[in-house]
Amino acid sequence: MGLTARPGRGSRPGRGTRRARRHLLVATFVLGYLAAGGVALALGDRVAMGGWLALHLVLLGAATNAIVVWSEHFAAALLRTAPVSERAATLRALALNLGIVAVLAGVPTGRTALAAAGAGLAGVVVLVHALTLAFRITGALPARLSGTVWFYVAAAASLLLGMGLGLWLAGGVAGSADEYLALRLAHVHLNVLGWVGLAVVGTQFTLWPTVLRTHMVPGLEAAVRQSLPPLVGGVALAAVGLALQQRLVALAGLAAYAAGLAVALVPFVRTAWRRPPRTAAAWMLGAGMAWLVAAVLADLGALAASAGVADLDGRLARLVPAVVAGFALQTLTGALTYLLPVVFGRGAAGNRRLTGILEWGWPARVAAVNLGVVVLVAGVSTIGWWLAGLGLGSFVPLAVAALVAARGIQP
Repeated sequence: MGLTARPGRGSRPGRGTRRARRHLLVATFVLGYLAAGGVALALGDRVAMGGWLALHLVLLGAATNAIVVWSEHFAAALLRTAPVSERAATLRALALNLGIVAVLAGVPTGRTALAAAGAGLAGVVVLVHALTLAFRITGALPARLSGTVWFYVAAAASLLLGMGLGLWLAGGVAGSADEYLALRLAHVHLNVLGWVGLAVVGTQFTLWPTVLRTHMVPGLEAAVRQSLPPLVGGVALAAVGLALQQRLVALAGLAAYAAGLAVALVPFVRTAWRRPPRTAAAWMLGAGMAWLVAAVLADLGALAASAGVADLDGRLARLVPAVVAGFALQTLTGALTYLLPVVFGRGAAGNRRLTGILEWGWPARVAAVNLGVVVLVAGVSTIGWWLAGLGLGSFVPLAVAALVAARGIQP
């Protein structure tokens, strides 16, 4: 507990203000991507590659910003090292988003060079971020849960590989239709199960008991050590099997990933059993993990039932809402519901005030999101997207209202 409050060594007066400004910048990026994703989804075919754009605004735009910023923050707290300078962190955020915007603009318009330059810039930022975390682990004193930082390093490696495959696909160099589908499936699995999945699972080891306001359960360290190899090896093996159209290899990879996820979930479930979720953040984080488990098991079952790797592409269409809305977006909004008041509340009273804004009507919103995802998975798209969109989309204006209210809170 207390990960969000522990400063790194070398903190000095004024640093908290600069850090808050940088977090405000990143929060603005995240909310902007979420809003733009909702608009792209609503416009649908009226926007070039509207479905692709909405998906990547959420996963490449919003989720990537949140993961890069908060993984660095959590790593500094876990390893008890000084965070990177605010100047470097701000420049990194700006470069990352310049690259992301170039990718989002280049791919739908067919400007491969622009997309490649953007991916290269974003990739360099993520690579430097991952190397920084790796050097911190090797140079830091032993810490109880320092192993969770390796989840972020492995997640970054997955994103870099996934981006490489994405550029390959955007360049139109894939051979047959089956080869294209196989590479796209590998790209999706690296980005979703690797980049987002590994980052979320690694974060939940410490964030979950913090949000529930309880102690970490015994055996948490063992779960960190034992779950990382099958999760990382599983996503790597699945990606290789999918890319090479080796169904049995991909099946083995997904099975290993599912086994690693089961190990990681043991302390998660035990913590919730000890202190059940009662807040908006806790319910959204818990529901997000449930959708991740459902998606992984459904993915494994769909591949097992497919005659070949390429056949999996059509079977996964109904899983997109579960992954994007149920898992990624719901986890992101849940984490921000807890973290934004911690960063911008400037004390207990401010924290409660911002939390009250972000939790407005939360039982109805959480119910709408998850009911909407269930309806979408069942194949009823219009009602499902309305429910999920209202439940998740309402977070953006509430977050904006909270950030505006934070400006009036005295430190």
